Amino acid sequence: MAKAKLTSGGFLVALLLGVTGAISGHADDAKFSVLYSFEVADPSTGASQLGSQPDTRPVLGPNHSVYGMTYTGGMNGNGVIYRFDLQSGKYTVLHTFAALDANGANEDGANPGVALTRGPDDVFYGMASFGGAHGNGTTFKITAAGNFTVLHTFSALDSSLHNEDGANPLRTVVIGDDGNLYGTTRLGGLNTCGPKSTGCGVAWVMTRWGSFSVIHQFQATEGHAASLLQARDGYFYGCAVWPFAAAGSGVLYRMSPSGHHFEVLYRFTPVDVSGNNADGANCFEPLVEKWPGVFYGTLYAGGPNGNGTVFRYSLANPGVVETVHAFSATNAAGENLDGANPYARLTRSDDGDLYSTASYGGKYGNGVVYRIGRHGHFEVLHTFSATDPTTGSNTDGADPDYGVLLDEENDSLIGMADYGGLGSIAGAIGNGTLYRLKLEHQED
Repeated sequence: MAKAKLTSGGFLVALLLGVTGAISGHADDAKFSVLYSFEVADPSTGASQLGSQPDTRPVLGPNHSVYGMTYTGGMNGNGVIYRFDLQSGKYTVLHTFAALDANGANEDGANPGVALTRGPDDVFYGMASFGGAHGNGTTFKITAAGNFTVLHTFSALDSSLHNEDGANPLRTVVIGDDGNLYGTTRLGGLNTCGPKSTGCGVAWVMTRWGSFSVIHQFQATEGHAASLLQARDGYFYGCAVWPFAAAGSGVLYRMSPSGHHFEVLYRFTPVDVSGNNADGANCFEPLVEKWPGVFYGTLYAGGPNGNGTVFRYSLANPGVVETVHAFSATNAAGENLDGANPYARLTRSDDGDLYSTASYGGKYGNGVVYRIGRHGHFEVLHTFSATDPTTGSNTDGADPDYGVLLDEENDSLIGMADYGGLGSIAGAIGNGTLYRLKLEHQED
């Protein structure tokens, strides 16, 4: 059940890779509500006035608002940055990414992804995977009022698809303990990964005013960089993945803020011909440090059923990854009870519960919201409904790729679904929703 996503270069087919533990679920109609349904995009250009495909995890901002981005839509089809007022229900476009020229370049970037990061003085930081002066993406900041500034434009690639500063940033900007911004790029850099000879990507640091430097060039033995977390010991922890299964299933690593110390902590085992392994494959999103030195994360694929896992890694038990939950097998229609392919990060509550989403699976194959209690009990909180096969529409959204934020003031989760919602005959994939899920606390 692969999904297609419109990018500046055409259609990019989303990754499709398809275990055990106690599972429970319950009716949630009264607790789930759609806050906003994103507009139908033109199927050929991706354009819509207010944005489509909200392919980023929303973040809480000032005055009871959430801020987020859409991957497509806007007048130029390259996405928007938006604000949604939780009290009034007002949706406002703060920035529309500019049109691309024939070389895929523009002033500000195109197709932003994954998340905005809220910084001091209610300034938000993010990345766009494409566009910019060389078509390889940008990093930027935007104020709560919508004042937008490009901080760094990634440089041109040479004939070998290499450069110094990386290309195509996708993940999340991290604000370090020193007040600087840290992040990674998927491609570019000086080293080569994979049979297509693409760059491995870089890790970088930048001041909040745009002074940029590379702190690590990823190597072929490490894979393509994914997201970072700065842990309580001051190190950055993260994942790197390979785009081809033959190369392996990714690594966990840690890195000092200077980049001078880089250490691979764990290598995930290759998957077999059925896409299965013992420990999971392809960790994209940031880890969460549940206790000092104890990290939890998600693996999109692999595991005993090929549908991914939630895992734990402890510095006190080096070289060992423990499976907290392995997502179950799906039928021919991509359906199961607990979801599949958990692309998203985990969100930790003060009481130790973990919340997130699985992009696919569930009763209708369109994903779930789940909770893992403090003692490991797995519970499905919401199953996304079936989509119309002609229009791609449904009532609640589909493919909730990037997890949820915890709105403690309202004791609820807020998230986005990349597809579903409003549909169109030409698109047949839907255009996404912003949703809220009220929490009920139970003893684990």
